[in-house]
Amino acid sequence: MSEAADTDVADAIDGEAVDVTALPRSFLVEGSGPVTVVRDHGDVTERTEGEVSISRRLETLDGFATFWAFRDLRNWKRNAIREVLEDHEDGSLRYVISDDQLEQWDVQVDGRAQAFIGVAETIVDGEVADNFEAPDHRFESYAQNPSGRDVDEMTLDFAKDLKTSPLWGPGTRLAELTIRHSKRDELEHYVGELLEEVSE
Repeated sequence: MSEAADTDVADAIDGEAVDVTALPRSFLVEGSGPVTVVRDHGDVTERTEGEVSISRRLETLDGFATFWAFRDLRNWKRNAIREVLEDHEDGSLRYVISDDQLEQWDVQVDGRAQAFIGVAETIVDGEVADNFEAPDHRFESYAQNPSGRDVDEMTLDFAKDLKTSPLWGPGTRLAELTIRHSKRDELEHYVGELLEEVSE
């Protein structure tokens, strides 16, 4: 998915409007680590070692769904980094990350509790664009909401999916706490999980 897919509401491609599902609150992908920068100058290829930082706001359901799908992949870190770095590559510039370099990378997606609730509200309120294509069948089921989950149930499902993933930050547990607090659930266990995560 290109960065253009994460713009506000619509872009024009060949004069046609592309309908996307904007989220009420965005998420932020951030990371940094070593890379090999490969520049092709005709017959000469130049390789230099360096450090880069990546940052991308996820402002659409498509963007959220893409990084949601990375959550339990064995190569989640490489997928997340490549998804952002590809926006900065062209025919003469590439970023190569070896396995050793990848180990040194830190990358995380996070958002406020209200951002996760906003995703649930978007789906439950039927605001998903007709042309939305989910990255996998499970997220497609979320987007269609055939069982009629309400916002609280949908938010808790997202939190359950994401809170154990090393890619997703403590906002997932905060979203879970917010919903469980509103339902007057016992919170000691959930607060303990959150404190354990942020103290790591």
